[in-house]
Amino acid sequence: MKRFSILLGVVAVIALLTVTGAFAEEAKKGPGGRGGTMGELVKIDGKNLTIKSAREGAPDVTAAADDATEIFAEVPAKLGELKVGDRVRITQGDKRAYGEITKIEGKDVTVKGRGDETQTITVGADAVIIVMAKAKFEDLKVGQQVMMSAREGKVARITIRAPEKK
Repeated sequence: MKRFSILLGVVAVIALLTVTGAFAEEAKKGPGGRGGTMGELVKIDGKNLTIKSAREGAPDVTAAADDATEIFAEVPAKLGELKVGDRVRITQGDKRAYGEITKIEGKDVTVKGRGDETQTITVGADAVIIVMAKAKFEDLKVGQQVMMSAREGKVARITIRAPEKK
């Protein structure tokens, strides 16, 4: 019985350390859980950007942009406007692809996503195509919906979201 109690105690300590380590690692990634915050750009003060998180109960996030900050704007596009190398998000029915276009053959678009996985989508008339276009700091406006990746108070990347279709 004593051995069982010791074993149970060791298992509990290991579990606690594992969970604590996971929370610490998640915290390093920054606000928003996975290193990003999605929400409304509510303030621009010089190069400091403040985002009101879309996640209920999450705090506003303020971080500073600099010359290394990558800024993109989501731009709606049509199949004929796409080219190899474009970064896109394509939604066709229940299929979605996000990443870099590696091949376009007629209506078939091949996209390389995270982990070098590729996916081919046949683009129909009802497809929603968004291209990630390079943008400038001056393109940022209060009231825009954005995704911001920040760590330790520095903005690594910000994407201006395409307006929702009504």
